[in-house]
Amino acid sequence: MYYFFRNIFLLSFLLNFSFLEVNSNEISSSTDGNLPPSLSFSGFETGTDIISEDDYFSFIKDSIITQPEFLFANSNYIEKNQTLKFSQRQRWPEISTRIINDHILDKSIGETNSLRKRQDDSFDAVIEISQPLYSGGSINAQIRKSISDKNLSFVQREDALSKLILDANRIYLNAVKSYSLYNYGNDIVREIEPYLNKVKERVELGISDPILLALFSIKYNSLKSRVQILKANMNRDIGVFEYFFNMKFESAKFPNIIIPHIEMNKDKEAYDVEASKILFEGAKEDTNLVKGEFRPKFGFNTRYTVYDIDEKENDSDVRGGIFFSMPIFTFGRASAKIAASKAKTDATRLSIDIEKKNDDVKENEVVNLVKSAFNTRNEIFSSLNDTKDQRRIIKNRLDSTNFSPESYVTSCLEEINLLDQAISIEINMIEGYLSYLHQNQRLNNYMRIKL
Repeated sequence: MYYFFRNIFLLSFLLNFSFLEVNSNEISSSTDGNLPPSLSFSGFETGTDIISEDDYFSFIKDSIITQPEFLFANSNYIEKNQTLKFSQRQRWPEISTRIINDHILDKSIGETNSLRKRQDDSFDAVIEISQPLYSGGSINAQIRKSISDKNLSFVQREDALSKLILDANRIYLNAVKSYSLYNYGNDIVREIEPYLNKVKERVELGISDPILLALFSIKYNSLKSRVQILKANMNRDIGVFEYFFNMKFESAKFPNIIIPHIEMNKDKEAYDVEASKILFEGAKEDTNLVKGEFRPKFGFNTRYTVYDIDEKENDSDVRGGIFFSMPIFTFGRASAKIAASKAKTDATRLSIDIEKKNDDVKENEVVNLVKSAFNTRNEIFSSLNDTKDQRRIIKNRLDSTNFSPESYVTSCLEEINLLDQAISIEINMIEGYLSYLHQNQRLNNYMRIKL
């Protein structure tokens, strides 16, 4: 019996130990991974409605595709695409025709043994086919250059679209923020206004010290001045909104966007870095084009001529041959032009490192901006909620004779400032995350924009 209970005890101990080990592993794995994402404008009350992420993205997409910056970039892409087709078709032969109609206006010929000199008017027709065989590499270099220009215009179009998303988001959020802060502050001013007369009555009745009225009036005027500044900012930001989006600002809604924790990403480069690499490839082709100017060129052409087509009986012939041209001595112009083009190519290559450095700096800034917002938002939300509770408590005690009304206005000012900070943190978090996606060429896909 003793051994039976001892075995039961040992078995239960082992099971409990393994259970604790499994739970500890689960806890460690959950804390070692990435922190959960946050939902913007979800930790506090602003008094403003909320718009979903999908609806917000749809609004942004519908507004940016009609902007002149995008239309210009798209037209430039179409132009470069057609230029590439033109460069590719330079390989094909050229067929041309001519009508030669010569009339003798004056004749003064002394010799009589030349048929051509004594011939009268002519009316000939010519069809000519010309095919270049070697152009010093200029045709192939121009094709590669056109491909580079097309790729660059594509990157510039994507970059313009991505920057428009950032601009539209910033303009929208600034307008909603200014509108919300002004209305929030204006409601507080209307709430405080009746208590100004109560304080005056208490002073006249001798219940309160006149100093309290003076302090209350100073704080109250400071609050009204703050609200007037908010109103000016609202008018400015709404004006920018209506100009950019070409519509009336009718409803203010903060977007609920899922913001994950982000880190530096070295695998994906910014648009400016990719554009600098394409410019470098194009600069190399410019050098090849310059070299091609001073290389030999040859090909062949065939010409069919019909003489005197205005007569019943026409003479005709078919001629053909090879054409060849090559500069022999240019007095140093060739070497100077080639050297200048190479120097430009070297400078373009160095610009790649500059753009990479700028990319790292910008991405580091936006990553730190988002992290800072994550680290401080909960504290700001907590302070804001505490200030709201404090204002409610003070308001309920305003009828008490031993309580200062100055603290009520001070609490209102602090609440507006904290609300401003809270909204600014949410905006920084959204703008930082979208800028991070822009730096990694992911913003257009994130917004589900396909061209």
